[in-house]
Amino acid sequence: MSHPTPAATVAAPGDRPALLQVRDLAVDFKVPAKGSLRPANLRAVAGVDLDAYRGEILGVVGESGCGKSTTGRAILQLLKPSQGTVTFDGVELTALGRGRMRAMRRRMQMIFQDPYASLNPRMTIGDLIEEPLLVHSRATARERRAKALTTMDLVGLSTRWHERYPHELSGGQRQRVGIARALVSDPEFVVADEPVSALDVSIQAQIVNLLESLQEELGLTMMFIAHDLAVVRHLCDRIAVMYLGTVVETAGCEDLYTRPRHPYTQALLSAVPIPDPLIETERRRRILKGDVPSPLNPPTGCRFRTRCWKAQDICETQTPALTSEAAGHQVACHFPEPPAPEPAAPPAHT
Repeated sequence: MSHPTPAATVAAPGDRPALLQVRDLAVDFKVPAKGSLRPANLRAVAGVDLDAYRGEILGVVGESGCGKSTTGRAILQLLKPSQGTVTFDGVELTALGRGRMRAMRRRMQMIFQDPYASLNPRMTIGDLIEEPLLVHSRATARERRAKALTTMDLVGLSTRWHERYPHELSGGQRQRVGIARALVSDPEFVVADEPVSALDVSIQAQIVNLLESLQEELGLTMMFIAHDLAVVRHLCDRIAVMYLGTVVETAGCEDLYTRPRHPYTQALLSAVPIPDPLIETERRRRILKGDVPSPLNPPTGCRFRTRCWKAQDICETQTPALTSEAAGHQVACHFPEPPAPEPAAPPAHT
């Protein structure tokens, strides 16, 4: 798949308007507090800023528990944000009532991580795929069935399985059902929440290739949440890196992989195995010390400072803002790596 040129996060190109704009998004949960009757406040997402441009795949990566899935659910309003705004195609979603939000859901869908838990085991495959049409459209039963069969064929499911149940299908087939459910209402934006992490490696490649071809064929805008950096590099146009509920770096895919500027991104990428022993022995491995802090009691200032080899006094007292360091490259760090030098212009011939 040939992706378009990665868009800048600050200003969208004329042919790539921002379909989704997320600003200062936060999500809080109340959890039991040890030794107290009052629940403690856990901030799972802490001030996330993101843009998704029409026709692109935005990857969201980070360690388990960093808030990736919670961010995706909050964007779709499956979880109510504690603060911030989510603007989809010019409409502020957090201000909508239930009726208007329900009308918007047809344009935004989600592919869930677990392809079995997300499907009702008492419903046939056909009924599962038709259900979004039953909720969001006025189509007749015949029209719903025809649309479901067309979508099954689109995602590589045999239409003979229309009357089967989820337990009769393999994990990869069930995930295709989940993808069909997300696409049957013709959405413009899809959040794919680690859609291959529960599948065998051989099946993962099939589902990734399917998502890639569907995005190109249907012109979808997609947020792809994952922790497998190799998959993200293959699939995505731009990448946002999250750590402990915040976005620490965003950039075009190749720019991020070849010139990471945040220490956490450098550590993540250095852990990705390279199938070349010469490169593997030459590259510098960044090993993070200590554990990820608890979101119940995050560090002051920069949340990454307790594991960062660059940390200084300012990192303890001031939270770094996500600022533009180069075209389309943003980083939240007081001491980011310097940008790569521009290639020298060829000498002029006299």
